[in-house]
Amino acid sequence: LDSLHQEMEECLKKLGFGFIKRTGQGGGGCISQGEVFNTDKGKIFVKKNSKKGADVMFKGEMRSLEEIESTNTIKVPHPIAVTDNPEGPGTIFVMEYLDMKYLSNQAALGEALAKLHLHNRSREGQEGYVEEFGFDTKTCCGFIPQDNSWQSDWVTYYKSKLGEQVKLTKDEELLGIWPRFHEKIGDYFEGLTIKPSLLHGDLWSGNASQCGDKPVIFDAAAFYGHDEYDLGIAKMFGG
Repeated sequence: LDSLHQEMEECLKKLGFGFIKRTGQGGGGCISQGEVFNTDKGKIFVKKNSKKGADVMFKGEMRSLEEIESTNTIKVPHPIAVTDNPEGPGTIFVMEYLDMKYLSNQAALGEALAKLHLHNRSREGQEGYVEEFGFDTKTCCGFIPQDNSWQSDWVTYYKSKLGEQVKLTKDEELLGIWPRFHEKIGDYFEGLTIKPSLLHGDLWSGNASQCGDKPVIFDAAAFYGHDEYDLGIAKMFGG
């Protein structure tokens, strides 16, 4: 065990940290586990997953946090690196540690999310505006990869996104009715002008918190899409 701990510390030092010490704090969710370390540059959180494919999940999450962080609209843990797990199989994701607590300021979260969703749309016609729907890397819904290939309009992208998940269910009844539903999806957005908004992509109460009096979001699966998508995910999971 000591040798494994030493390998983790050596791995983290290669990322530019001079001092590494375990705090004994841990955490995680239903998919990955994590551990907190003291360093000469502040506390870091190391998220670990031993499954094959964890690198795809963590690389998507890292790009998601980078993209959201770049907007300066809402706090996310600063992403540092994704690399092989030195303590065994799988991958680790190293990020800033935030002392998060229960989200009590729901209004502040709503305001920050609105700023996030409006950020790209406010730059229309300017350099840096993202005019298509999708994302530049795969992200994961739970542990399931999502393609995120760029599309010129929301309906085409949304059909592709839903269809990808439908096929994975291998549910014969659902697969049987999918072609009919697929043809009708555009009807729900008829007459609407939908511009790409940067989304968290997996927003629910388990992926939002508070640091001080400021809202924080994490475990993102970002893409550029319809701004109400984030609200739909939150409603589906109960808030």
